[in-house]
Amino acid sequence: WALAKMGNWPDAGLVQAMQRRGRETAGHFTAQNVTNLMWALAKMGIRPDAGLVVAMQARAKETAGDFKPVEISNLLQALVKLGITPDAGLVAAMQRRATAAAGEL
Repeated sequence: WALAKMGNWPDAGLVQAMQRRGRETAGHFTAQNVTNLMWALAKMGIRPDAGLVVAMQARAKETAGDFKPVEISNLLQALVKLGITPDAGLVAAMQRRATAAAGEL
């Protein structure tokens, strides 16, 4: 996230290492972690590998109840910017969370 924010794009080796680590530790990601990772990749124009996309979408579904409205928006926007169609389960989970969050306001 910080590299993207600074406009400092990492080299290919670092991108591969970050994606591998993201796949390996996806089960520990919070809703904000998922969102920040996908947003950063989109900001840098780096399309994640298929394994990372699957892992992040799965984790987003697992933690859907923790997403804030802005995180829902940023995650879906990042996927669209990357040319990734969110899977139907993710869309459904985010819609349910957005509906619940609207009731919490």
